[in-house]
Amino acid sequence: MRRGIRILSFAVAATLALQVLPWRAAARGFLGLSPLLGLGGALAARAATPWLLLGVPVLALAFFRSRWFCRYLCPTGFAAELVGRLNPRARRRFASWPNVGRVLLAILLGGAACGVPLFVWLDPLALFNGFFAAWRVPLAASSVALAAGFPLILLLSAFAPNAWCQKLCPLGAAQDLAARLRRAATQRGPAAPDKTFGLDLSRREFLGAAAGGAAALALRRTAAGKHPPIRPPGARPEDQFAGLCARCGACIRACPYGILKPDLGAGGVAGLLAPKIDYAKAHCFEYCNECTKVCPTGAIERLALDAKRNRAIGLAEIDRGKCIAWEYGQYCMVCHEFCPYLAIDSVERNGVECPTVKPDMCRGCGACQVNCPALPDKAIVVKSIPQRAARPLEA
Repeated sequence: MRRGIRILSFAVAATLALQVLPWRAAARGFLGLSPLLGLGGALAARAATPWLLLGVPVLALAFFRSRWFCRYLCPTGFAAELVGRLNPRARRRFASWPNVGRVLLAILLGGAACGVPLFVWLDPLALFNGFFAAWRVPLAASSVALAAGFPLILLLSAFAPNAWCQKLCPLGAAQDLAARLRRAATQRGPAAPDKTFGLDLSRREFLGAAAGGAAALALRRTAAGKHPPIRPPGARPEDQFAGLCARCGACIRACPYGILKPDLGAGGVAGLLAPKIDYAKAHCFEYCNECTKVCPTGAIERLALDAKRNRAIGLAEIDRGKCIAWEYGQYCMVCHEFCPYLAIDSVERNGVECPTVKPDMCRGCGACQVNCPALPDKAIVVKSIPQRAARPLEA
């Protein structure tokens, strides 16, 4: 029965990650089972979400039965266990390894307390989801990078069976912590002299939490570069977004226009593999808010369609030296024709209408950039800005 439950759980998780069901937000439901994503994101953002109702029971049940989630529902652990059985002679190869998962959990919690849950992308559900979410046509190098985490776990499991689950996984360590809380609550007599800080916490874990908090504070000061990438609508400020994002690929998969891509360095090391907008072939359609429905950590807040349409995620800038109207004196107001927010105005120059941008109306949707006929470089390009409310069309 246990194996049947695990096979069913794996199939359900893969189906939700591929987002082949009519309701895309269902993908967020399975990711919400991870307390690392739900609780870590809520702690970092200082805001509770309904998805906490999914993650909290996982820890609550682990309080009474350690690692029950690993044994029954975790698709990554199930796949890693199957691969590990191919090399039974190496089953105890990892026995002497330190429990890195405990330290990673401590760093994550310490960072979350300071606004950035570091290493949240090592959550096994996020890694599993990222693998399946990345496979969409056309396949890009950035998609391969996003999908790499899950195969690496399988490769490790072939070399050292059970090493990921027992020694490295921070979600497994979180369940162990819940079990340690129960043991501490029911312990009789004095605590063991070789343990410190209560709850069976080691000095290494305590220092890890402190280091996580310090690293989070440093990251929030350095994550936002001079020109960070354009993030999805609803994305939190860059200093928070880079740490909150689980790199699960849910928003990338949800985007029906394929404009969300994993960041391969434009946002610096802190933003590596987090989603960014690429206006090479399409723009952010004004009547779409699919990417805001699936984020499990709160890195992208859910926006109603009206709120999304009034959210400025960038600002279009015109390079007059490349513009057909400004530079060559030929009529071209294509950007005005395609702008869905009436953000392109015009001024007359030498008898020719030339485009200008109204900053308070521009949402940075990219429609002007995608349709600009200037070659080889576009004459109007969207640049990133801190996301803000734009002037409504009705005003």
